[in-house]
Order: sequence, then C-alpha cells, then structure tokens
Amino acid sequence: MLATMSDNTNSLSLALDARTAVKALNVLRKSGGEADSELKTAMEDALISLKALNSGAPLFASLSPSSAFENYEQIQTLQEVESAFPGVDVQAKLATVTNDNDPAQRHVGITFAIEFFSALEKRALQKFNRSYGFGI
Repeated sequence: MLATMSDNTNSLSLALDARTAVKALNVLRKSGGEADSELKTAMEDALISLKALNSGAPLFASLSPSSAFENYEQIQTLQEVESAFPGVDVQAKLATVTNDNDPAQRHVGITFAIEFFSALEKRALQKFNRSYGFGI
C-alpha cells in the first residue's frame, strides 16, 4: 500500500508540473516574450533528464532537489512519453523554446513543447488513476 501511495503522489506531482509548464508555454506562445523562470526550470529539468536517459549517464546525478523528475516513476514516465515521439529529437525541439533566436523555430519548439508536456501530463494522470483503480 505504501508503494502505491508513493507512486501515486509522484505521478500526480509530475502531472501538475507538466500542466504548469503547458500553461507557461501557452502564455509564452501568445506573448512572444521571454520564458519566465518557472518555465526555464521546467525545460532545464526535462532536458537534463532526457540527456541522462539517452546518454547512459547516472539519471539522478545532476538534477536539482526540486526537479520534476526526482523519482524513478517520474523518469520512467518521461521515457515512455519520449518514446511516443519516434524519429523526433525531443531534446533539440525542447531546447529551441529557450535557446533559439529564430522566431519561426522558437514557435515550432513551443508548439512541440506544449504537445510533449501535455502528453507527459496525460501519461502521469493515467498512472495516477490506475494506482487508485480508476483506470482511464
């Protein structure tokens, strides 16, 4: 029971973090300004975790203590969502949100990031609901 509660909390936390990122990305897409610090942190956490997943580096070595990906279940969910975008360099697309000076590329990156974080939120909520037997 304790493991289920922990998994459940981790999934819900990840879903909430992903929803916060989607909201910030929508604001960024409409305003065209600069990403706020909360969005930059979310993007950095995702990029660091994706890099660790793809490089074979220790998964938790360079994450901040407040990372959205601080537990195995959260990293596993991130990996599952990344695999749902075959043939797409997820890291590169997400990096354009905060690094690209080309407005067209940045807009493409923001649109992709919204899709990615929405998928992350959906997958985390599926795990949350399954752990309570709601089964979506």
